[in-house]
Amino acid sequence: RDNISDRGRLRWIGTHFLDGSDWSRIVEPLEKSSSHVEITELFETRQDFRAGARYQAYAKRIKDGATVKRNRIAIDTIEKLDNFFEYYLALIADIEKNGIVPHSDLGLLGQTGRRHRWTRTLWQDLAERDIGVAIDAEGRLVRHTNGKHRTAAAVALGIERIPVEIRLVHAGWLLRQGKRLGLSPADALLATLEQARATGWSPT
Repeated sequence: RDNISDRGRLRWIGTHFLDGSDWSRIVEPLEKSSSHVEITELFETRQDFRAGARYQAYAKRIKDGATVKRNRIAIDTIEKLDNFFEYYLALIADIEKNGIVPHSDLGLLGQTGRRHRWTRTLWQDLAERDIGVAIDAEGRLVRHTNGKHRTAAAVALGIERIPVEIRLVHAGWLLRQGKRLGLSPADALLATLEQARATGWSPT
């Protein structure tokens, strides 16, 4: 989770790079994420997305007069709901064809071009980056900040390698890695990332 309760106040931790606290209470399986559930359902239903359980639950809430908040956008009509699901259906199709494209290659167009513009705010496009990950205390990669839907699409499509950006590092792992490699923490991180580019990531 990117937002945590800190002494009774909600705090976003997306601006931090190094942390030494216990992450066990804020790390959750991807399957619990609403974004992951939506993408998994779309992958299974494709053009029949209106038959999906998540779509139908959202549609019922809208018909009952409620508003569904997704991507900081208020979805209050079935037409908007359809557009929201169609946007991510297009995302899946694009990733299936082209893989996960590094965000630096996309600019503001995103993986689905200018289609379904309203489903994301301009601020989101400006703030979008590659899929964010954190390195936990055991050296495992944890999805963090950007890229919930893209990660879910990659998992659903069975894509084994995706471009990511390290956004948060656990200090305990970094100290051990430095000692193991005989390097300063900064140099140990750089050396580990260089190795990961060549061979892929493995917990160390």
